[in-house]
Amino acid sequence: MPVSDDSVIFESYEQKRLKHLLIARVVGAFILLILFSWFTHQEGITPPLSIWHIMLIWVVLTLIQWFLIRKSYPVSHQLLIQFTADFILLGLLIYASGGIESPLVFLLGVIIIIAGAQARVLLVLSSAVLASATYLISIYTCAQAQDQPLGSEHTLNILLQVSLFFLAGGIMALIAQRHASLQQKQHITTKQHQQLRNLYSRVLQSMQEGVLILDNRLYIQDFNPAAGHILGLETESRHQSLASYLHIPQPMLQFTQQDQQDIYKTELHHQEQYLLITLTRLRDKHTAWLMTIVNISETRELEQKLAKQDKLASLGQMASMLAHEIRNPMQSIAQAVELMGLQQENKALEHIATAEISRLNRLVSDMLDYASPLQPHIRHVSIPELINTSVSHIDIENKHAIQVHCSAAAHLNIDPDHFRLVVDNLLRNAIQASPDPATISISFQCHNSGWELRVQDKGSGIHHEIRHQLFEPFQTTRKRGTGLGLATVWQVCQVNGWEVTLDKHIQQGTCFVVSCSHTMRTNQHGDTGQDGKHITTG
Repeated sequence: MPVSDDSVIFESYEQKRLKHLLIARVVGAFILLILFSWFTHQEGITPPLSIWHIMLIWVVLTLIQWFLIRKSYPVSHQLLIQFTADFILLGLLIYASGGIESPLVFLLGVIIIIAGAQARVLLVLSSAVLASATYLISIYTCAQAQDQPLGSEHTLNILLQVSLFFLAGGIMALIAQRHASLQQKQHITTKQHQQLRNLYSRVLQSMQEGVLILDNRLYIQDFNPAAGHILGLETESRHQSLASYLHIPQPMLQFTQQDQQDIYKTELHHQEQYLLITLTRLRDKHTAWLMTIVNISETRELEQKLAKQDKLASLGQMASMLAHEIRNPMQSIAQAVELMGLQQENKALEHIATAEISRLNRLVSDMLDYASPLQPHIRHVSIPELINTSVSHIDIENKHAIQVHCSAAAHLNIDPDHFRLVVDNLLRNAIQASPDPATISISFQCHNSGWELRVQDKGSGIHHEIRHQLFEPFQTTRKRGTGLGLATVWQVCQVNGWEVTLDKHIQQGTCFVVSCSHTMRTNQHGDTGQDGKHITTG
């Protein structure tokens, strides 16, 4: 049967008590032997047993007791052995100091009283029996050794002495029983207190919320591991000011100086973390404040994402309404402008109206592309054909002389509309950044683990301050831009499992890289690559 922790602790405590009791008895016995030697020398008494023999027997008994303590025998047995050794020593001293006339007889009662302090009833009763036996053996042995038999005049004295031993044993047994009951209750209370402390420690250790105990000056008294992780506290942080690790706002300081409320809550931004702080007044003379710290950074990030999703949902509804309300009137306006141009020789107004209508059409198209739900429809397509179609539609008159580098054998299983949408948006950005001819290049390359599309211009580049916001909606540096082109590219890539990045190693201009890994290429006949499988992106 496994031994509980509290029993181990209790036995350890009892072993310490045994050692202390043995040391105290050794010191007491040593003093007693010195006094006995001095008394016999002063009175000129020659004891029948040499003091050196008694001391030798005492040393042997002490060594035996020490050996038993080291072997961890049961405590009750060791106590009985210790008190038995005391009775042997006292029996020898009573024998050597005159037997029935010995002044040391009262010490037998003292041992019974000491045994009663050990809270063991059986030990006390055994001590009373041993004391009586020691007394009778000592006095009768001494009388026989001196050839002076005890007469009837000593009988009453002997009976009275033995009765006193048993009376003392009975009284001390009652006291020992009461003491044992109180000791048992104390042990149970101590055990429960230890269990509560262990539970308190385990709870604090496992809590994800930081907990700090502060004094009146807001100095740290104690903290749990979560608080140490959040605030960067170490073991030496105890008894140091909280202000050394956390900025304390002025309202919190004012709250600690008042006595009107017991709880104060606030939210702080600490080292890129959002912390919810709760300060509770304890009203204790040693610990004044309990502070709990909850890291709500994930909650705040989730709130921001939800707000962005709400914004995008509203944008989708707006885009649908805008497309419905604007596109039809735009077609009518475009036809009217065309008819007006047939009747007038001055084409300037027609060009202006046509350009503005085209701009409105792009705005509506961008909003619809970004707001519409995306669902890939995979087909086997020719990548060069998609890229060349995109270039011819965007640069109809070949004003920009866009350079295309793509193998004619590049065929993939992808969504062609989504691929065209990515290429179209990246090409429009490149044209806006590089109006000069032959400054825009598109390259597509297949490799064993996937493919990579690069669209590069030689414009002024993108400022480093807005690079981390490139793919967010409405982020644009152009006056006529909608800020939805790159956001649409990012959204399409996410749906299809592609990755869009900005090449930071380009010295001049901007280069967007769209890549996909774990995709096998196919030739123009639809044959697969190395392992003979069609791998679909996304």
